[in-house]
Amino acid sequence: MLFRSIASRLSLWVLAGSVAVLAAAAGALFYRVSGQVLEQAHGEASALANEAGNRIEQRLARVADMSQTLAAVMASRPEGTEIVLRDALARNTDLSGLAAAFVPAPDNPPASPFISRRDDGSLDWRDLRKDGNHYWDKPWFLTGLRCSQGCWQRHFYSQSRKRELVNYSVAINKDGRPIGLINADVSLDWLSHILKELHKPAGAYAFVLDGSGAYLAHDNAAMIGRRGLADLLQAQALHGAVRVRLAVAQNPQAGGKPVWIYLVPVEGTHWSFGLAMPEAMIYAGVRQAFVHVLLLGLLALLALAVVTLAVTRRTLAPLGTLASRAEHVARGELSFELPPARFPDEIGRLTHAFDRMRTELALHIAELTRNAKEQQRLASELGIAHQIQTALLPGEHYLDAHCANFELHALLRPARAVGGDFYSYFMLNERRFCVMVGDVSDKGIPAALFMARTITLAKALAPRARSPQHLLSMLNVELCRNNDNCMFVSVLCGMLDTLTGELVMASAGHEPPVLCDADGARLIALDTGAAIGLDEEASYPARTLRLQPGQTLMLYTDGITEAADTSRQLFGAERLLACLERSPSRSATDLADGLLAEVDRFAEGAGQADDITVLALNWHHAHVDRNAPMLDMSIKASMDDVFDMLARCDESLRAQGVSAAVRDDIRLVLEELMVNMVQHGHAGDANRAIDLHMRLGNDAVLIELHHDGQPFDPLQAPLPSLTGDLADADGVGGLGIHLVRAMASELSYSYDDQGNHLQLRFLHPARTEHDHDVQPEN
Repeated sequence: MLFRSIASRLSLWVLAGSVAVLAAAAGALFYRVSGQVLEQAHGEASALANEAGNRIEQRLARVADMSQTLAAVMASRPEGTEIVLRDALARNTDLSGLAAAFVPAPDNPPASPFISRRDDGSLDWRDLRKDGNHYWDKPWFLTGLRCSQGCWQRHFYSQSRKRELVNYSVAINKDGRPIGLINADVSLDWLSHILKELHKPAGAYAFVLDGSGAYLAHDNAAMIGRRGLADLLQAQALHGAVRVRLAVAQNPQAGGKPVWIYLVPVEGTHWSFGLAMPEAMIYAGVRQAFVHVLLLGLLALLALAVVTLAVTRRTLAPLGTLASRAEHVARGELSFELPPARFPDEIGRLTHAFDRMRTELALHIAELTRNAKEQQRLASELGIAHQIQTALLPGEHYLDAHCANFELHALLRPARAVGGDFYSYFMLNERRFCVMVGDVSDKGIPAALFMARTITLAKALAPRARSPQHLLSMLNVELCRNNDNCMFVSVLCGMLDTLTGELVMASAGHEPPVLCDADGARLIALDTGAAIGLDEEASYPARTLRLQPGQTLMLYTDGITEAADTSRQLFGAERLLACLERSPSRSATDLADGLLAEVDRFAEGAGQADDITVLALNWHHAHVDRNAPMLDMSIKASMDDVFDMLARCDESLRAQGVSAAVRDDIRLVLEELMVNMVQHGHAGDANRAIDLHMRLGNDAVLIELHHDGQPFDPLQAPLPSLTGDLADADGVGGLGIHLVRAMASELSYSYDDQGNHLQLRFLHPARTEHDHDVQPEN
């Protein structure tokens, strides 16, 4: 709750920002000051190390000078050696012992006196020649003989005196050759005493390294005799005043933290004096100062944040009122008053703007309420439109009820509530089955209305059409009328002979169908005409194929091939064929459902952009049953062939047990029609043809006549006058046509680019066993 207000957050951000700036500035300053402090510490520590080194050099120089003087004296006057040594040892308290060791030779002094200082300060004497060990074979003696100018030797532990010692040796030369040496012993206790007397900063410690890198003296006695670290020995090898940083101090008393080592060589020796300064001690003062400065700064920033909080709360108080009023608006409460703005600043302008918004929001909400009701009404109407559109379509599944020769399965899924895709199928007569699939150019309600108009017209015009191309032509003429919006529809239409499997197809700008069988799936190439609704003069070529048992014809719209995935790739014809080939079943239902499921998987996540329609027609087999054709003939348009066809018809009818009365009616009607075709329709052209198809139904004889002569519709011929002379036998129509219309139970006519087509139906009573036993008439 503390930081819900802008004032609190603003104060917090001011405090946080100021702390960040202060920390950054303090860090930069600390870095710069730390560098300066470190350089100053380097200077002071180096000076202290040089001073300590000089003090050690001075004391060691006194020992060296005295030893060199004694060697010179002994070279010229070797007698009284013991007295000289005692006197020198008594005057120099830095020495623990003095020895004049001579090479055993006849012309050299017979004794080698060694004067040592006891712990109580008294002096002791012995002759080194009387020791059990021959000193003239010892390394210290042999080394000392070569030190004509004097040298410091390695330190050693004296078993007799129980202390660490180091000796300075000077050769006693006589006549250009060494006859012995002066050996001055110095206790390392005085070296440790010198280290303790140094005025070192708190936490610092000092040490002395010999030439081998071992500690001769150290403030921490436990370190004496140990070798220094590699980095330290590497710096000592430079033989000069150097400084080196050790990441981890070798001295356990330093806590294993980083230290700076300042090394100074001790002249006249191979020793180095070292001063160790812990890094934390160098920065301790500056860190403490910066902590105090930061604490003062933080207190100042906290005071600034309190002042900022008080000022901002007073300044932003009107915003709190506006926020509470906004909560009223969120609850839909718009009838309230705002306090007047005290100043014409941003808050004042915001107050006026909020008040205007409240008023306009009330008006807008009222408008939205009206629009919401309108949208609900439109949604309801779209739902009703979808139901109506769905009702225009036949069922999804169709099975031939008469002979089960074929099966059909169709699916339609609009991209919106209503769409422009459609499919339709219906029987034209007992033998011919019409199937259609179409896609209107637009989407939504306009496409749905145009689709409804197309289906309605197609069903109305289909009985008058003999072929799919004729149906598409008539449908095109009707849809071109009053088509001010230039809408069009692509249609694929087919008419199936349900007995033979012969399928005639015509396309008006539609996708080519796919034929699926045991050999796979392949596109059926069709010559296509223009889409319906664009050109009244358009024509539609036809293609005929005969379906084989087990084959399935797949009709679809471009919603299948143009379905896109999330990367905008299209499903395409290749995926369509591959999907149908992979299908384990060739049934209409499985092929249609499987194809739609594959498209859904391909376009998953991309959404459906277009209407989708799939229609699968599966041809099972062609039955030979009682509805099979009795007679299929094609003759030339001549009188002799006509009467021969009439005789064949009569024989077929008699063999099927059709009554004589019905046979006479059929012969009279066929004779009248075919004579008319020869004499008038073909105008004496014997190259023209007349086709006849006759089959026997359950209660009727069905006859189809086709001739490619001049158009003549017997249904439109005028009725003859039955008063006076009868109709002229030579004229077209007349009494004969009247008899045709009177004697046929049903008569229909159509004309297309293949010629005239007549369909006749003659009722006859159901056959009995007696009818089958009737003998043919002579």
